[in-house]
Amino acid sequence: MKATYVLWHLFAGLAALTASVAGPARLQAQEVSGGRSLSLEEARQEALAGNAGLRIAFARADMAKAAAGGASAIYWPRLDFESGFVRSNDPVFVFGTKLRQGTFGESDFDVGSLNDPAPINDWMNRISVQWKVFSPADWTGRGAASHEAEAAQWSSSRTREATLIQTEVLYRDAQRAGAQLTAARRAEEAAAGNRDVFARRVDEGVLTRADLLQAEAEYSLAVARRVDAERQEADSRRRLAVFLGGDGSGLPVLTDSLRIEAPAAGDDEAPASFDPSARADLLALASARDAAEAGSRRAGRQFLPEIGVFGDYSIHAADAFRNDGDNWTVGVGLRWNLFSGFSRSNDRQQADAARAIAEARYEEALRQASSELAEARDGFRAARQAVAATIAADAAAQAGAELMTRRFEEGLATAADLLQAESRRAQSESQAIDAQANLLMAEARLRFVTTMHQNGNDR
Repeated sequence: MKATYVLWHLFAGLAALTASVAGPARLQAQEVSGGRSLSLEEARQEALAGNAGLRIAFARADMAKAAAGGASAIYWPRLDFESGFVRSNDPVFVFGTKLRQGTFGESDFDVGSLNDPAPINDWMNRISVQWKVFSPADWTGRGAASHEAEAAQWSSSRTREATLIQTEVLYRDAQRAGAQLTAARRAEEAAAGNRDVFARRVDEGVLTRADLLQAEAEYSLAVARRVDAERQEADSRRRLAVFLGGDGSGLPVLTDSLRIEAPAAGDDEAPASFDPSARADLLALASARDAAEAGSRRAGRQFLPEIGVFGDYSIHAADAFRNDGDNWTVGVGLRWNLFSGFSRSNDRQQADAARAIAEARYEEALRQASSELAEARDGFRAARQAVAATIAADAAAQAGAELMTRRFEEGLATAADLLQAESRRAQSESQAIDAQANLLMAEARLRFVTTMHQNGNDR
């Protein structure tokens, strides 16, 4: 009889261990109803389309690109067209207008006509061109704007990567909350069953009133944990919905599982070709540093002169549909500010300080990237070990609770032993759920800190 009892308990323990190892999805089932189904991949796509932070980052990149395009205008001549009508009896205007129109005659030399001329009409059309052929400060400013546009583009790419990772983290957190809710409901059902069994045993005179009160207390705690789990589950799905661009009114139903596939050895290592400077955020800081350097050069080149050419061609007539006379002007000019009240010197100091700050930020970020890699790798290793440990612990607790139930039914265990075994089973299941979710999040973080980008044009 004793050998049969031992073999039965050994078989029950092995069965529980096999079930926990072969089917960890038991911990991850999300028992929610209502709302639309949402997979992780669908959540990623919705985040790319609807996340406000990502749209803002793309808009800033577009603004910086437009600003760089505007700064390129310095390389091109400026062409203007002007048209207008003027009527006046101002002597100087009348005298000059007749000369422009080519209508000046001998009668116009009369002193009376010069001092008190009759009003005259002037219809004017003019085309003018201006071009800075040598402007070192403005040319360097265009380079700074171009680097700033690159920085904004790389920053938007990193924001896109961060959006995808954050989506996965929120999705996994919602999965965790759903699995915890399922576990809490299962624990509540078990506590209710124990309470009913204890009530019958009290009526039979096998257990005392104190045992029943303990079972009722465990049931009340299980109800409280289930209520809190329901709140956390709804909150986590609401956070995900809002991040994806919704208003939180329609909560999604997650379709993916937290099922863990054991990672192979070396999965926690960075790629052999990993180079932190190739990450989008480091590329953004490098472009910002280059922009600051260009800004410093621009401030220094403000001390140099500018050379420009200009020209215009105009038509003047007393009637809108005539061409009484045309005139043209061309020229070249040099502008050199010899003293600016020390404003250019102050600009140079500010630009040099901005360059130093940008360089320091880049170097700090480069060191931080290496530190983040080490932390992410260690976090992934620890999370992987935690999964293995908690799954084993959950299997043991599951088997122990089942064995304790049978011992209690056979009168070989006390009511306190049974309640304690059920508590350990619920606790170990919750820890296993957390460990699996933490491993998936740690894996996502490791991918994020080792993501090397090849271009800055992702949309």
